[in-house]
Amino acid sequence: MKSRILRFITASLLVALSAPARGQQQAQAPPTVTFQTEVNYVDVDAIVTDASGNFVAGLTKDDFDVFEDGKRQKVDTFSMIDLNLRRLQRFGLLDRPIATDVKTNRDVFVARVYVIVLDDLDISPMRTAETRKQAREFIQKYFGADDVAAVIFTSGRTDASQDFTSDPQLLLNAVGKFVGRRLRPSTLDKIDQAYQMAALTATGNTDTSGSADTSGSDTSQTDSGNNAPSSTTDPVDFERMYRADQVLTTLKNVSDYLAAVRGRRKAVLLLSEGVDFPMTDMSGHDNSNEVTHLLQEAVTAAARANVNFFTIDPRGLVGITEEFIAMAGTGVPGGLSGAGANNNPLATPDQLLTELRMSEDTLRTIAEQTGGFATLNTNSMTTAFERIVQANSKYYVLGYAPPSHPRDGRFHKIEVRMKQPGLKVSARQGYASPARGKTPEQQKRDEEARLAREARKGGTDATSQPLRDALNYPMEEAGLEFSVQAAPFRGAAAKEASVAMALEIDGSKLQFVQQPDGLFADKVEVAFFSLNAQGKAQSGTRSVLNLTLRPETLQRVKAGGMRANQRISLAPGRYQLRIGAREEASKRVGSVFYDLQVPDFSKDPLMLSGLLLSSPSTDQTPTAQKDPMVEKLLPGPPTSRREFLRTDTIALAAEIYDNSSSRQPRQIDTTVRLLAESGQDAFVAHDSLTNGGDTNKWDTYVFTKQVPLQNVAPGRYLLRVEAAVRGNQNGAKPVARETLVTVH
Repeated sequence: MKSRILRFITASLLVALSAPARGQQQAQAPPTVTFQTEVNYVDVDAIVTDASGNFVAGLTKDDFDVFEDGKRQKVDTFSMIDLNLRRLQRFGLLDRPIATDVKTNRDVFVARVYVIVLDDLDISPMRTAETRKQAREFIQKYFGADDVAAVIFTSGRTDASQDFTSDPQLLLNAVGKFVGRRLRPSTLDKIDQAYQMAALTATGNTDTSGSADTSGSDTSQTDSGNNAPSSTTDPVDFERMYRADQVLTTLKNVSDYLAAVRGRRKAVLLLSEGVDFPMTDMSGHDNSNEVTHLLQEAVTAAARANVNFFTIDPRGLVGITEEFIAMAGTGVPGGLSGAGANNNPLATPDQLLTELRMSEDTLRTIAEQTGGFATLNTNSMTTAFERIVQANSKYYVLGYAPPSHPRDGRFHKIEVRMKQPGLKVSARQGYASPARGKTPEQQKRDEEARLAREARKGGTDATSQPLRDALNYPMEEAGLEFSVQAAPFRGAAAKEASVAMALEIDGSKLQFVQQPDGLFADKVEVAFFSLNAQGKAQSGTRSVLNLTLRPETLQRVKAGGMRANQRISLAPGRYQLRIGAREEASKRVGSVFYDLQVPDFSKDPLMLSGLLLSSPSTDQTPTAQKDPMVEKLLPGPPTSRREFLRTDTIALAAEIYDNSSSRQPRQIDTTVRLLAESGQDAFVAHDSLTNGGDTNKWDTYVFTKQVPLQNVAPGRYLLRVEAAVRGNQNGAKPVARETLVTVH
């Protein structure tokens, strides 16, 4: 097969790379995805251990020598990473993590970066449950509160993939959709083919039309003892090669995508039974050369991007598996035992064992040549998962500017040596120069030309390039720190939601410039857009906060930050909001990626919007952009803060949607709770709302409540709002929204 799979990547986290921030009225398609094609800086992650295998801390860059192609390189940047595994906090009473409705980019650099690749093309359907179990075990036990991960499928399923997130529940939801699709072992297909040919020969019918495809098979010679062909061809060989192509292309593109993430280790957990295609037997497969080349490309891309692959085989300990059981029941003359077994090469388990070793070899190759390791022939993942976490928690990062290389695709070997005797170092083996593509100068000229064309159109997106780059970057950036909370409400149009957003920027580092009139000025550019579950960019907006403050207001901003309350309209579905902010004076840029589920508020008989919170203390934060739709509902602007003082009173607002068409009056009971981890109610309020009849019929009810904290002890609490139709009329199920708050 000369044609190659042209899909650049097979999951939403990758197609989202170049989704642009849009002008408010724009609905353009995202541009073609492009990657940096020059290696203009090289990061090398190094794990240093002593003779006992323990990590050695406290080293400096002077303890290392770095060589490229045998020539010593100058180490320009150096740091030691030492991350603790901070466990996900569980709310004591419920013993489950409570997903926060606030996201911030503070301390994003301490996150471990994982991509969980579920190779559904190469995992048997019978091992679907075991694969899910292993992936869930890693997420539930070894995924830290500061970590980020993504889930993708080698088959290209975008309905199940999950972009980078720190929410373990979203990762678990993606894993729960996994279904193995591996083909039957080639040996079993060959046995079936041999059996069919033997049956036809026995009846004297040698016409193979309508039977299994035997093109390329030598059927002119048979073994007179068992009527089996002396050689056979896998009838689905083409499909196996196609799948191998897609799997390896996916792995390469994962590495290409992660190449932009610098200064940290990036671990890919590949759960797979190995590529189901021989890559060394050139005699029987005309396309094995191409698949071998794809494997080399995937390994080279990982080396270039400094990505480590950790391969995990869900088959566990290999014994009498279902494949061997299936062979026993094939009905081939001789079977696995009895007469003729020794004379029929297809009737022994050797071929299955050969296939098993072949698939395991691909897992070893992918792992060992990318600095990871393979986990094979084990039913316990504990040791493997602990090693993966350890490898991504303690390491050194050395950076250097490489020599200029021609664009010839040549691999450049990297060697890291320790000056101190007795120390062992593990580091990446090298990288490959690009073989083609545009130079950075050409890309810059193309981008300038594109911006000039858009500027002539008028009304187009004017997002600055640094902010655009931050929104398109794979990970969140913390140059300008801020937090975001988003709450969906029913929109004005049918099947549309209006999402209220509260964005609060850390004002302590904003660099205001004093003006001649004594005022202080600064500009903050804010842009955001959304990606749907398929990774397609949706509508977004851009604005500039022109800040001109009096000295006393400046002090409030320095102490409490700056707030903006904005809105975005979205159809029901699963989204990732990408929000970015850039300060003009300091040029610092920050971004937050917010996972959001937008309900269809007309779907169920009773539904509840998101929650908006405010308090007197948060009203001290100046608000540059106000939301007129909620300004009259709360005593202050909605806030993304979830920490309050005992002198505060939390004010909350939500909407209740009663979608029942019945005109019969009904009672809707509401409850607001502030629940302590001990199980006690620190605050509880019950209300009853009447709906129905000719004079009091409503489909939307604006619900507000104030929660005083004067008598609440310091600690963590679950703030929960519930609504239920009394008597469960018309099948209306109770609904609830909750968030964690902390009282100081």
